[in-house]
Parts: sequence; C-alpha cells; structure tokens
Amino acid sequence: MSNDEAFDPKHLGDGVYVAAHGPAHEPARERLDEDSVGLDITVGGEVITFMWDYGVRVPLWGPFGLLPDDPRWLSAVLRLSDSLIEDLARWGDSMLDLDAAPSQRTQEAYERLDVRAQDLVQRLQTEVGSTYTVRYRPW
Repeated sequence: MSNDEAFDPKHLGDGVYVAAHGPAHEPARERLDEDSVGLDITVGGEVITFMWDYGVRVPLWGPFGLLPDDPRWLSAVLRLSDSLIEDLARWGDSMLDLDAAPSQRTQEAYERLDVRAQDLVQRLQTEVGSTYTVRYRPW
C-alpha cells in the first residue's frame, strides 16, 4: 500500500485527525528540549503532506494526522524557519478567509492560493531536506 493510499485522515472533533493506517516502520521520534514546548512528539513516517482542510491553519499532515501548528514545535521538530512558519500560517489564514466568504470563492482566488501553496511546498522541502518527502494535495 502506498503512502497516498494509507493516508486517509478521519476527523475526531476539536481539530483532531487520525489516519487509518500508520507507517510500515517505526516512526521517527524527536525529543524537544524541556524548556521548549515540553512535548515528546512522534512525527511518524517519511512523508509530510501539505493539504488544507476546514479549520486548519498550518496544513501539514503526517501519516497519523494533522501535525501540531505551534511555531515552537514546527521549529524544534521539523526545523522550519520562522519565516516559513509565518508564511504557512498566513496561507492557512487566507484559505480560512476564502472559505468563510462564499462570494469570493472564484477560480482565480483558488488559483492564487494554489500558486502560493506550490511555493510553500518547495520551501518546505528545502527546509526539511532529505529527512522527509513533501507532497502537495490541492483541495
């Protein structure tokens, strides 16, 4: 089964999602410094999927579901730059704004967000390097 086939997130409420299948191998673990976020998080697998969903501000998913959107976590675990974290959140805010305004949901508006998303995916892949493969799933 491919990662795409295994990636089937289920909404559990309160912004929590879980994928039906975990990775075929033990997930990678990153331990955060005790003075940072204070969490021991399993990222899991080798693929991060950039995919928007309703209510999602930072649209990054692992095989177990939506990844945390806390900037400290994104910096400590994924080693993302502050500027990329801010741009991911801005993109998510733009998508949420578009979703909240049906009269503005034009093909052009979605195309502009798609161009921005593709740029973010390239930047994300550059920043995570060979640790993860980044995939983009347009809405």
